[in-house]
Amino acid sequence: MWASVTSSSDEVIEPDYTSIEQLFCVSQTSPKETAVPKIKEPKEITFIDMKKSLLLNIFLKQFKCLSCSSNEEVANMIEKGDRTKFDADTLKQLMKLLPEKHEIENLKSCKEKAKLANADQFYLLLLGITSYQLRIECMLFCEETSSLLDLLWPEAQMVRRACETLLTSHRLPIFCQLILKVGNFLNYGRHTGDAGGFKINTLLKLTEIKANQTPITLLHHILEEVEKNHTDLLQLPNDLECVSKAEGTNFEVMKAEADAHLKKLLKIEHNMSSIDDLKAQYGKSIQGHINGLKELEEELAAIKKKKAELADYLCEDRNKLSLQDVFNTMKTFRDLFIKALKENQERKEQATKAEKRKKLLEEEEAKRQKGEYGNIIQKGDVRPEACVTDALLVDIRKGFQLWKTTRNKSEPEIVPKTSPTETASVTSASIT
Repeated sequence: MWASVTSSSDEVIEPDYTSIEQLFCVSQTSPKETAVPKIKEPKEITFIDMKKSLLLNIFLKQFKCLSCSSNEEVANMIEKGDRTKFDADTLKQLMKLLPEKHEIENLKSCKEKAKLANADQFYLLLLGITSYQLRIECMLFCEETSSLLDLLWPEAQMVRRACETLLTSHRLPIFCQLILKVGNFLNYGRHTGDAGGFKINTLLKLTEIKANQTPITLLHHILEEVEKNHTDLLQLPNDLECVSKAEGTNFEVMKAEADAHLKKLLKIEHNMSSIDDLKAQYGKSIQGHINGLKELEEELAAIKKKKAELADYLCEDRNKLSLQDVFNTMKTFRDLFIKALKENQERKEQATKAEKRKKLLEEEEAKRQKGEYGNIIQKGDVRPEACVTDALLVDIRKGFQLWKTTRNKSEPEIVPKTSPTETASVTSASIT
């Protein structure tokens, strides 16, 4: 086919190369310019790391819930020393979130302060307050010292009363003397049988000494003796009530907290002495708290003297005696004392009830031993627990004849003509 077309010259068909070139030629395109991505400028500028910024925004948000609409109001409260919306925990949190040195430098060098983020704006407000950190410390220690004095004063007074109670109670030494005599009697002939005293924690071991009767301990027995011969000693738990309330208080911790707070307040007082407006704002308040802590120190010093007296009174080492241990021991002993009294009372009530039941059984036994018309039935005749049928069987075995068998068998039985109702009544009468 191709050869025949090529060789034939009759009709030569030529395409329109111009139009083909225009329509199907490869278009010459200029090289595209590489598009450089535009970097979006940040809407806000911040010099604080993400975690700290988040915590600071959360801190500021809580004030919006307390009707503080802006950061300026929070900063004004700090400047004026207004603690109405600040508590100790809030101020501690703020102390941890204060700006650091490099953050302060970046904030001061920033030219576009209007674009700063919310947390950075708050830092700028703080930087505008003179001695803002010292002001926040004053607010914090004033708040903490008030709470500390409210907490420690009642505890200190309670500890002092507990020491005085142990030193002045006349029932406690009498009770301990009774225990000492019992202990010397039980330990007679041994190296511990002639003791002149005992450690106060020995009171807790009274329940460990068991009697031959299992539920009874030495404390139960001593309290039984007290109920019989020394009834006034039963009021000993009342004497130890205030001592029990002091259980759990730690005198050493109380004194350490008071000393630490007093040192901090004295340091703040020294630091603000050169700042007139800060001294005028917090001077009286700080001085009042210092005086309160000094009075507390005097009370704790008096307790320390009572502690030394109590150590000598109980024949303990002054350096090793712990008031907390003494109070815990007396509280536990008081609970054991009350519990043993209650158990003794319950045991007495149970014994009384058992005696009543025994008497009732004896009375019933006596009634069962008597037959009809007061005739005494022999022991082997009828068992006390036998029923009526058993009694009738015993009578039959002994040969007692019933009414029907005692009648003369030779006599004819006369059955009266009666109505069914009368027959029933006669039969009933016969059986009776």
